[in-house]
Amino acid sequence: MHVCIVIPHYDHVDQFRSLLPALVAQGLPLIVVDDASPAAAYTLLEALLGEAAPDALLLRHPENRGKGAAVMTGFEAALEAGYSHALQIDADGQHSTADIPAFCAAAREFPDGIVCGRPVFDQSVSKLRYYARYITLGFCWLECMSTEIEDAMCGFRVYPIRPVLALGAHASFGQRMTFDPEILVRASWAGMPLQFIAIDVRYPDNGRSHFRYWRDNVEISWMHTRLLAGMLLRLPVLLWRRVSGTRRGAQT
Repeated sequence: MHVCIVIPHYDHVDQFRSLLPALVAQGLPLIVVDDASPAAAYTLLEALLGEAAPDALLLRHPENRGKGAAVMTGFEAALEAGYSHALQIDADGQHSTADIPAFCAAAREFPDGIVCGRPVFDQSVSKLRYYARYITLGFCWLECMSTEIEDAMCGFRVYPIRPVLALGAHASFGQRMTFDPEILVRASWAGMPLQFIAIDVRYPDNGRSHFRYWRDNVEISWMHTRLLAGMLLRLPVLLWRRVSGTRRGAQT
């Protein structure tokens, strides 16, 4: 198993500056995909990586396409470079690099599945953010006809690259904030194992969210509409799984 770290980035240089030394200390290759940050931020990102992680691969989208698109670009680059698994971590510092060995150990135990973080929040999480996650989680349970997804929004995961890219070849994942929940639903439909490990999540005092209330909520609503329609098409297979306890048999 050959693991690299994929980091989608958009205008988070200040937060990433604090995260990067701990990432480098993990000893895993880094692939950073900048999603068309402003020119000044990208220049700072280049300089930061050149100083702290000169061996990192830095890719850049010419126009902003969204977090999900940046992650998939990273996966494609990782596969081309010969890696079998990619650990996705956000650039804004909300995840602890101390959890990376646990993710890698779980990925070795479940090499064909997606290893996902299940957040344990501290007091820095807002009530709105906390409870809104359960709305999406409830829809995911309905779309999968299962409660196997324990958290749908956390962007700290290890993916087996080739199977995930195969999923993407048969289905169009959401390219922005919808990516994290949608890929789990489609992985569940395809019978891919999902494993969850508890992780500490904090929201830094200087953190900035790029969530756009109207645009992203509309996209999330449309995602769930599409996935609910997909669930209805797959309903006989999903129900058979529930009865028989099998994992395979649905389409992506």
